[in-house]
Amino acid sequence: MQLATFVISPIRSNCYILSQDEAVGRDAVVIDPGDSALDAVFSYISVHKLNVTAVWNTHAHFDHVMGVDLVRAKYGVPAYVHPADMPIWDNVAQATQEMFARSVPALHPPNAYFEDGQKLTLGSDEFTIWHTPGHSPGSVCIVGEHFAFTGDTLFAGTIGATHFYLGDPKAMQTSLRKLLQLRDDLELYPGHGQPTTMGHERTSNMFLVQL
Repeated sequence: MQLATFVISPIRSNCYILSQDEAVGRDAVVIDPGDSALDAVFSYISVHKLNVTAVWNTHAHFDHVMGVDLVRAKYGVPAYVHPADMPIWDNVAQATQEMFARSVPALHPPNAYFEDGQKLTLGSDEFTIWHTPGHSPGSVCIVGEHFAFTGDTLFAGTIGATHFYLGDPKAMQTSLRKLLQLRDDLELYPGHGQPTTMGHERTSNMFLVQL
C-alpha cells in the first residue's frame, strides 16, 4: 500500500490518500478531505494516475469533511460516514461560517453509511470499521492489518476533545478501552498531528495509561 498525507484545513487536519501499490491506474481512497482547497490532493492523484473509488470519513466535523462534495464531483465516487454523525454532517456549512467566517455549501447526503465491524477492501487489503464514539457520536477508526486511521479519537500523546457538540466523555472512555485491543506494532494515523504506534500510546499516552 502507498500512503500520502496532506495537512489541510484552517486547523491543520490530516487528509490521507491510500492506494494499492505503484502500478499506473491503481485504486485509491481519499480519507477525511477536510478543506475546500484541495489542489495538492487533486494534483497528487493526477500525477500518480490514481483511480479514486471512495471517500472514507472518520467523522463529520467540518475540518474532516468540508471537501467531500468536491471529491465526489471530480471523481464520481461515493462518500461514507457513520450515521450517528448526520446531525454534524448537516451542520457543516454553519459550523464553518461560525468558526472561520468561511462560506461553504451545505454537504449533500452521504452515499452510504459505515457500520461497526464493517469490512472495507482496497485491492487485496482489508480494513475494518471500529465505531469509537466520544469525540463525536459517529467517530470511527479504520483498522487494517498494518495501520489504522484513528480520526480524532486517538492522537499521538492525547485524545480527541469531548466538549464539542454531541461529544461524550463516557463514550470516549469506552472507545479507548476498545482501542487497547489493537496490536502494539500497529501504526496509527490520526486526524491531526504525527503518526504513532499503538504500543507507544499504550505506555505513554496518559489517557490510555490510566484506563
